[in-house]
Amino acid sequence: MAWSTRELAELAGTTVNTVRHYHRLGLMAEPDRRYNGYKQYTAADLVRLLRIRRLVDLGVPLSRVPDLIDGGTAGERELDDLDAELQAGIERLQ
Repeated sequence: MAWSTRELAELAGTTVNTVRHYHRLGLMAEPDRRYNGYKQYTAADLVRLLRIRRLVDLGVPLSRVPDLIDGGTAGERELDDLDAELQAGIERLQ
């Protein structure tokens, strides 16, 4: 299945401008284009966008997102650290 930029943004609960911003920052690769020039996003693009949005919602700066998504075991360690930070914050609030 393929989606336009607008459709992808709607599926991810964000805006077209946000998707374009992520392209400019290099967080998302430019997808293939249809015969009419429109971008054609795949399920993999949607998954990546949802991951980015989730990290941003957790308070991760956009500059750290590539390391967390593409960082392999280093990214996993950073996610574990983030999880520990969030857990400590929850405990403080309780």
